[in-house]
Amino acid sequence: MLSGSRLLSTSRHLRSCRRLLSLSTSEGIDVKAEHEGQTVIVYLRNEGKMNCMTESIASQFKGLVSNLKVEYPKAKCLVVTGHGNSFAAGADLAWLEDRTNTGYHDNVEIMKNYYHYFTPLTSVPVPTIAAINGPAVGAGLCVAMLCDIRITSDDSKLGANFVKIGINPGMGGTYTFFKKVPKQVAYEVLYTGRLLSGREAAEMGLVLRSLPGRGDVLPNALDLARQIVQNSGVALQETVTLLRNQEFSQLEDALTLEAEAQGRCFDKSDIKEGLAAVRGRRSPSFKN
Repeated sequence: MLSGSRLLSTSRHLRSCRRLLSLSTSEGIDVKAEHEGQTVIVYLRNEGKMNCMTESIASQFKGLVSNLKVEYPKAKCLVVTGHGNSFAAGADLAWLEDRTNTGYHDNVEIMKNYYHYFTPLTSVPVPTIAAINGPAVGAGLCVAMLCDIRITSDDSKLGANFVKIGINPGMGGTYTFFKKVPKQVAYEVLYTGRLLSGREAAEMGLVLRSLPGRGDVLPNALDLARQIVQNSGVALQETVTLLRNQEFSQLEDALTLEAEAQGRCFDKSDIKEGLAAVRGRRSPSFKN
């Protein structure tokens, strides 16, 4: 898919970031530079698992985004997408199951740390585009919501399915939905946890546009990025700062509240039933 391109694994091109973990070839992130280095594309990659976001993937992602202008000084736009036919299926199921055997206070800190792997998207000094090329579910959709602009395809499935597995939304989901879509849409999406088609998400204003096929998504995002990077880098950075200050000024407070609420959910039986239902590919039977 990326042969002949300037493709670097984060473990190679971010050696200065010592927190990065050594990964197998099936799991990690890949980076590609376009438009003479002015557009940087980050591919989430977890083969066979719909790019679910393990802690090691998350750590690499943070390392790249936090150091974007160091590694790519010419960067004026960041595009986030997924390998294959998925964007990201959320947090790793086994990791969530471990949370049900961890104490409340530890879980609060663990969840906040997990959110912070991805929240550098709100402070990176360039416009960000989520090219949602397939399912974006749970935390995967929340990552897309942290981006400035979202583009998807008609057959992609988007959903904040947290309540369906017995937990409240996290990673700023309760905050970004209220900021980026009409409140009635936010209530419906977060209360029902149902999956939306890309076309429906576009009609709701959850994404900028929905395209006929998944293969159209990244090229369309790159065309938009090309229009962005033609502009003044100084003016873009100032505009990004002004817009993000209005949009994310209270995000950290929301993250704390979400982590505390998720800590409480992990202490209950519903989350265990919800995760078991996902594992067993069945509908959950909640006691509460």
